[in-house]
Amino acid sequence: MSKNANKISCEEVVLKMNPRLLILVFFIITSQTISAQQDHQTDDPLIDAMGQPLPSNSPIQSQDFTSVDPRTFKDDTLGDERFIDENKPLVFNISGKAKVVDGDTITINNTKIRFSGIDAPESYYYGQTQYCKKPNGKIWACGKKATSKLKKLINRQVVKCTDEGKDRYGRTLSICFVNGLDLQSEMVRSGMAIAYLKYSRRYEQEMIEAMTNKVGIWSGNFLDPEDWRRANSVRD
Repeated sequence: MSKNANKISCEEVVLKMNPRLLILVFFIITSQTISAQQDHQTDDPLIDAMGQPLPSNSPIQSQDFTSVDPRTFKDDTLGDERFIDENKPLVFNISGKAKVVDGDTITINNTKIRFSGIDAPESYYYGQTQYCKKPNGKIWACGKKATSKLKKLINRQVVKCTDEGKDRYGRTLSICFVNGLDLQSEMVRSGMAIAYLKYSRRYEQEMIEAMTNKVGIWSGNFLDPEDWRRANSVRD
């Protein structure tokens, strides 16, 4: 066989191999490109392998997220929402016969007073009463019991209260006494109210005592009044 014949035969072989060679080269280049992109990819879970942002289910990332204005929830029995100066001397400039509204609210001479530093179960919140559970599983109206407890403590006596200012609902925030007895302290000690620790530590020890003795609402299970109100809020 001549050299030309051998040359033609080799060219034919190369031509026959070219398609396979091209596929192999294409595969190698593609693999290297993908590998380089993966190495370059950040740890951001919102970026895909091609560097494009991924759709997010997070309400913070979503354009459809609408913030909820807390003022759309009615709640006229919220806490005092301010820190109490526990070292300030008490000055009683409100006094008179009191009408009990619930376990932490009274009225004196048409002045609506919200006890500072405590929070009691609700007795009548938009027509609803707060219930608690005893160790045996029995449900009891702890909101109404708290109201009854405060009535017994006052017992138609003259109540003297401080004036700590007004809350956003126009109520006067007060620390109230009857015949030398701190009403807030007794409500917490009896387990018919909790110390509102996020605003004041004044009645923390009384709450520890109630918890230790498992009296009142501490005898079983209950929701903090604030959490219960939030769960039962009425929306506009």
